[in-house]
Amino acid sequence: MRPIIHILIAFLFAMIFISLPATAATEDPQYIHYEQMTMRFSGTDATVTISFELDTFVQAYTLLMGSHNLDGDIRNMFYEFDEVTVSEIGKDYAILRIGNVSLLSDGYYLHDSRNLGSDVDLLTLVYPSGASKQISNAKATSNIFY
Repeated sequence: MRPIIHILIAFLFAMIFISLPATAATEDPQYIHYEQMTMRFSGTDATVTISFELDTFVQAYTLLMGSHNLDGDIRNMFYEFDEVTVSEIGKDYAILRIGNVSLLSDGYYLHDSRNLGSDVDLLTLVYPSGASKQISNAKATSNIFY
């Protein structure tokens, strides 16, 4: 049993040292990079699918400990939203349900822009009709009505 523990500890330290030079070379030292986010509106709620990339150390950590440990970091992405429920987290994606993201007014739903906790390479807003709007390098959702 002891040799296995020593091997696991050595593996974790090796992963840390391997990932340090790559992290130091980037401007954004975060270990999670949000590549794409799709926000599908339905009434006052929205379903969000995020695809992300993890650095090497975090990939190894989630392989050993499970991707559920990313829950808090993914929730931080939606710090300006009130009712966030994480439905599923995979090794490179997450699915969330956000309640009361829009307001019903005179037969239309209004969504006010809200900041995101991190930049997203491509944000796609999908209206209930199926039409969509894409925003590159998004830092926030945009004001929309449907």
